[in-house]
Amino acid sequence: MKSSNPQKTDQFDQIILSRLLADDFAQPQIKDFDFYKERAVSQIQTAIHGIYKSNNQHEFTIAIAQANAFIDAAINFEFIDLTEKAKWLDDVAKAMHAQLIEESA
Repeated sequence: MKSSNPQKTDQFDQIILSRLLADDFAQPQIKDFDFYKERAVSQIQTAIHGIYKSNNQHEFTIAIAQANAFIDAAINFEFIDLTEKAKWLDDVAKAMHAQLIEESA
């Protein structure tokens, strides 16, 4: 049975306490940020590619919604900055314009 003496802690308790009281507790590590930024950029690129490849209005609308959602999520989670957001939105607009010109031709 564990004693109720707070002064006595075993090694496991010391590790747990040191992690709980650490300055970086529950903060993402640098390698995590890079991983998630790569994933976010990949999702945005895939959605923009989907705009170019859409064959009907439904696919076109879904691809635009996905691209905008992925861009918004990336900016909300701070994986991209406002400059990158503007670049991605410009890419979405170019893809939409190219697809609309193809449909009207």
